[in-house]
Amino acid sequence: MAKQMSRKVKLTKAVMALFLVLVLGGLSLGYYLTRDKKGTVSETVEIVTEAPTEAVPEETSAEDENRESSPEAGTAASAVKKPELPQKKDDGTPVTVSPAGEEWALTLVNRYYTLPPSYLPELLPAIPGSAVQLDSRVVPQFRAMYDAAKEDGLLLYPYSGHRSYARQKENYDRKVSFFLRQGLSEADAKQKTAETILPAGCSEHNLGLSLDIGKASAEFATSKEYAWLLIHAADYGFILRYPEGKEAVTGVQFLPFHWRYVGVDAAKEMQSGNLTLEEYLEAV
Repeated sequence: MAKQMSRKVKLTKAVMALFLVLVLGGLSLGYYLTRDKKGTVSETVEIVTEAPTEAVPEETSAEDENRESSPEAGTAASAVKKPELPQKKDDGTPVTVSPAGEEWALTLVNRYYTLPPSYLPELLPAIPGSAVQLDSRVVPQFRAMYDAAKEDGLLLYPYSGHRSYARQKENYDRKVSFFLRQGLSEADAKQKTAETILPAGCSEHNLGLSLDIGKASAEFATSKEYAWLLIHAADYGFILRYPEGKEAVTGVQFLPFHWRYVGVDAAKEMQSGNLTLEEYLEAV
């Protein structure tokens, strides 16, 4: 009897051990199968998510190629209607221009483009009580700029504005005579004079759209007023007409005190592109 009981116990233990082995083996097999299945899904997801990422640069590259091939690539359309300039004369004598139409503020006056001797705009004092006058269409903008600078504790004193044809001729001839006395030839004296004073009709002072601010001296470049104008003048439609480094373009020396009205939109475009009026109108 005791031997039979011992056999039953041993058989029971063996069955239980086999059962545990089968259970544990099944669990292990299920774990590995599940892990492999997850790995397969994960790889599938990675392939799906990477596909559109590779397609985006191809579309962008095509757009970039089209943009680069366009003749207007990188050039914002100007909001300003620019005047059509007459062709320069081969002998270098200035061509007569007239500040008419809606592009009047962009009238180009320099050694190649001149006003008729009879031209005279409607004038008003640059600021109340001043003897300096400007084209009446410019006065509101200058006064607004003058008042804004005054609020910042600065004085944009109008030193010289519109000049008559006769007054400009007198100033020009006097300077030419000065250089002649220095021993320069007539041609060299006129060329030297034109670096600071242009002939009558070729000067923006005859146009009435520009003025000298502060005192007509190179020292103005070190003033707080000059620094203020460099930042704010374009907001009122004014540009530094003869900037430093652009002498070869304008033909005039750096004049920090000479500011010209061209209109707000044009002034901001010129300021943004670091352009002179000649460059802006493609009259170089």
